[in-house]
Amino acid sequence: MKTFCSYYNQDICRSCDLITLDYKQQILKKEETLGHSSLLPTVESKELHFRNKAKFVVTGTMENPIIGLSGIENLDQGRELLDCPLHVKEINELLPTIKSFITLAGLPPYQIESKKGELKGIIIFHSSISNETYLRFILRSKEAYDRIKKNHFSLLEKHPHLQCISINIQPIPHAILEGDTEIFITEKKSINHQLGNISFSLGPRAFVQTNQEVSTKLYETAADCVKGSGYKRFMELFCGQGAFSFFCAPYIDSGLGIEINPDAIVEANKTAAKYQLNNLDFKSADASLVENEIENYRPDIILVNPPRRGLGKSCELVLKNSPKMIIYSSCNHETLNSDLEKLRAKYEITKIQIFDMFPHTSHFETLVELRMTEII
Repeated sequence: MKTFCSYYNQDICRSCDLITLDYKQQILKKEETLGHSSLLPTVESKELHFRNKAKFVVTGTMENPIIGLSGIENLDQGRELLDCPLHVKEINELLPTIKSFITLAGLPPYQIESKKGELKGIIIFHSSISNETYLRFILRSKEAYDRIKKNHFSLLEKHPHLQCISINIQPIPHAILEGDTEIFITEKKSINHQLGNISFSLGPRAFVQTNQEVSTKLYETAADCVKGSGYKRFMELFCGQGAFSFFCAPYIDSGLGIEINPDAIVEANKTAAKYQLNNLDFKSADASLVENEIENYRPDIILVNPPRRGLGKSCELVLKNSPKMIIYSSCNHETLNSDLEKLRAKYEITKIQIFDMFPHTSHFETLVELRMTEII
């Protein structure tokens, strides 16, 4: 079946496993997959040019580099993706320039079998409202630093929205995309990312949702849940740079965010200070090891936004401390449903809604509001 994507039609990329379905059928399939009868209407996305972050592997040769998506087979046969219809246009327009830059700067792509070469991949993030873009080169070593530094102005001149460039050193010959060392090429070390009324500073390792419009609606909906509850003590686990907390800030007296990434916490506290949100505080800690923080803080509401593996030990911590309300944001319906089974020992689902962050794929985000059974 022919689709709007030439890469799918040519059997180059099969990442979008629902692309042959009409968009309304995709939504119905996701609602059936989640399997809850009391779903609110799904928050839908634009169907094209919504994805603002992309990770690519680079193969081929320095004279003819091949830029493609991670996990795509046969890239060594010359298959690449330079114009994915899901990516925002700024990413697609940048890729041919990067392809030429690889040759200009003398960046030999890494060869897995021989373990030779330097350039392993690239990561691009574009913020639509601020119109700023971050580009990272994933390299095996620092060998190409001087050549990138010498020639990077050619990228900036052609694409003024490109504000930040860095190189990430990943020396391990395994399927690990990023390493621990980040070296900045540009003077700027972050870009501005606007969500609602808050502008976040995004550095190289910052987590951000890949669908800016739908993620904003997700944060707004969670804030509406907090506002409607009337509860005033709020805690966010797995908070990243605190997006949920900042949206909820107008409706609470006190908010505490917990995140294991210390860089994210530094940025979250900077953002709170910038907007004089004295009711928010952020702390770096493992969300599964914060029993004392929860017991001492005694939140009315705990919002959790765990990775795909779900809450893990944090589920028991939440149940033990029994906040009046739980708000759960999940990108994995299987671990979500598993966690919800445990939480139903004390809580009942009062709202559940899909946010279609990833059209044409089986993935989706879900927001769930739960309240203690005895106070419903």
